[in-house]
Amino acid sequence: MPISKPHSTLGATNISSCVDLAMYLEKENNELDKALKNTSSIERVRAIENRKQFFFSHSKNNISTNEVISSIDKNIKKLGKTDAKYFAPTINFSQQELKHIIQSVDEKKEFTSVWELNNNEYDLFIDKIKEYTKLIMTNYAKNFNREDKGLKSGNDLVYFAKIEHFRKFKGTDDEVKKGEYRAGDLKPGINSHVHIIVSRKDVTQKLKLTPITKERSTTRTIGGNRYHVGFDRMKWINMNEKSFDDFFQYKRKDRERFMNQYILKNGSPREKEALLKEIETNEQTIKNTINYAKNHTRNSPKRRSW
Repeated sequence: MPISKPHSTLGATNISSCVDLAMYLEKENNELDKALKNTSSIERVRAIENRKQFFFSHSKNNISTNEVISSIDKNIKKLGKTDAKYFAPTINFSQQELKHIIQSVDEKKEFTSVWELNNNEYDLFIDKIKEYTKLIMTNYAKNFNREDKGLKSGNDLVYFAKIEHFRKFKGTDDEVKKGEYRAGDLKPGINSHVHIIVSRKDVTQKLKLTPITKERSTTRTIGGNRYHVGFDRMKWINMNEKSFDDFFQYKRKDRERFMNQYILKNGSPREKEALLKEIETNEQTIKNTINYAKNHTRNSPKRRSW
């Protein structure tokens, strides 16, 4: 499933400016700029420039880093010095999901890197991930259960997202320990993912939104006013999984489903055994159905043509 994590930060503090995080997310463009210095081919220059990614919001593309920093840093009305000012969710896809997105761009080809996509294919690939990101941020807004306060979609948030395509090996990775790669080497394959910077306050600056709260869903009454707090992270992941399957028309296997993976990792031995048996039964049923369809089609008598 798409792993959607509502991180508080990505190594930086989130109680002050988002400048460090925003500048950190320029790292891939900075590496592409280095590559530009080492090429004299006009065609190659255009290809590299086309691969650069810029921030986007729910309604706008090609947003500068300065605008991101300014918008997030100004959206802090009534937040104290030690209050969180923003959060940094990430969207990470499985290899099966990335392959499916690629095939929705061109089902006739097998791609092992985004560099193999032509400009048109690359643009389509990017557009699909952007649209899916917007669905996730609408799910994010809805998951706070504050629709009565006007929080209904991603349009009611102040957020900026950026797509990245590369991941690097770390010293703790098994491949590095085995000597297959060095720390800092690019990981092979398609590794596209999304980084998001979202303000703690909504667009009206009236609501405080905290996705890392321990409260999943609570109704409180203060001064005679009832209001809802909480954020159910598991519900958000399930919503995002369904949005992915619907948007990309993805037929998800039982083993890929978030709740099944969660039980297989955290469930009791009895729960794991029962689930595995159910999954294996369903897989065998699907396999038998496919084989029957193939054999029935192959063995069906052909009609004579007179």
